[in-house]
Amino acid sequence: MPRRPALLAEPAYVVALVIAVVVALGFGLVVPVLPLFVREFGVGLFAVTGVVAAFAGVRLLSSVYTGALADRIGTRRAIGFGAIIVAASSLGTAVAPNYWTVLVVRGLGGFGSALFFNALLAMVVRIIAADQRGRAVGTLQGAFLFGIAFGPSVGGLLAEPLGLRLPFAIYAVFCGAAGVVALRFLPGDDRGPAVAVNGAGASVDEPSGGGRTPAGAGAGRGPARPQGLTATWRLTRELCADPAFVAALVMMAASRWAATGVRFSLIPVFGAEVVGASKAVVGGALTLAAVTHLLVLWPTGKIADTVGRRAMGAPAYLVFAVIAAAVGFATSLTAFLVVMALYGVGTGLTSVTPPAVVGDIVPPERTGVGVGVLNTAGDLGSVGGPLVSGLLAERLGYGWGFGASALLLAVGGLVALGMRETLPSRVEARTAV
Repeated sequence: MPRRPALLAEPAYVVALVIAVVVALGFGLVVPVLPLFVREFGVGLFAVTGVVAAFAGVRLLSSVYTGALADRIGTRRAIGFGAIIVAASSLGTAVAPNYWTVLVVRGLGGFGSALFFNALLAMVVRIIAADQRGRAVGTLQGAFLFGIAFGPSVGGLLAEPLGLRLPFAIYAVFCGAAGVVALRFLPGDDRGPAVAVNGAGASVDEPSGGGRTPAGAGAGRGPARPQGLTATWRLTRELCADPAFVAALVMMAASRWAATGVRFSLIPVFGAEVVGASKAVVGGALTLAAVTHLLVLWPTGKIADTVGRRAMGAPAYLVFAVIAAAVGFATSLTAFLVVMALYGVGTGLTSVTPPAVVGDIVPPERTGVGVGVLNTAGDLGSVGGPLVSGLLAERLGYGWGFGASALLLAVGGLVALGMRETLPSRVEARTAV
């Protein structure tokens, strides 16, 4: 088989990475500024968290539909328009005269964010061949992680001398530029997915044998696309008839529960109140976790692309479950830092498999819906993690809060262990025996 060209030889993928870094940098700029900015309107803490919840809530509710919308209008337009909507939302925040304006325009930004991110991920899993898909997803996540990691420090520096509104204006410029680049330089959706051809002349990017497609999902690859909410929900039910797709949803919810929900809500409080770490040390521990997360993304993706999705996912989730449970016992500063470094490894190990599985089994013309449903499961984990684990920690102790996260990760590992392999080359090798 001819050697596969390097990922960075795919121009559309390079553009996607650039867009991801630019948007993530802009998002990072406003992360430390938003609560302080909302507070300046003289509102209480609940109102401050309400603005954050409005963005996350609209994103959660619109993920499935924006995925279908990306299939309908094309991922290029969806990426561009989504970024421009976020730009308009950020600009509206920068000039907002009162709290209610901020609340509304941030909600609008949640819709744009869902449209942008779902379409970008859908495009990547569609244009990249299966044997490079895990690495492609990992590198894309790394681009976002890089931007989010460095954005907050820059945003804080800018807000100090220039005011709290400027970072939102800069974010608007970043997103607007990303939208224009997407509309100008990304390919249209007439391009099919990159496929390899085996010696018999058959595509190896298509599941065969054990890699069956979801019920009702294999009826052609023509231009027919979901129209409206009814068709979108019908397609969602069809996709969920495939156990491998459901396994990806469970894994995605578990990893986001631990990686986003618990890491950014419960762990900082645990570090301050139980470990006795300063705010600077807690921030450094979170940065350490982000660095180790970034370091393992590429090798994780490579294993998933060569050994298999199931072979990567099952041990990764079970290992992360042990790490998540260990956080509650890391009561010394040294132990806390070590566990946080391992926690980043766990988030990196578990973040690649679910999108790769969806890319393997969902037909290209329905990738947007598949990714939208996947991200809805992830958003549910991000929202449920702080609420459930926080309540358990408050009522029963931190060990129970971290234990709930570990339990869900273990379920993800067992689900991965029981699912069929979806990596096409592994499916073909098995069925050829």
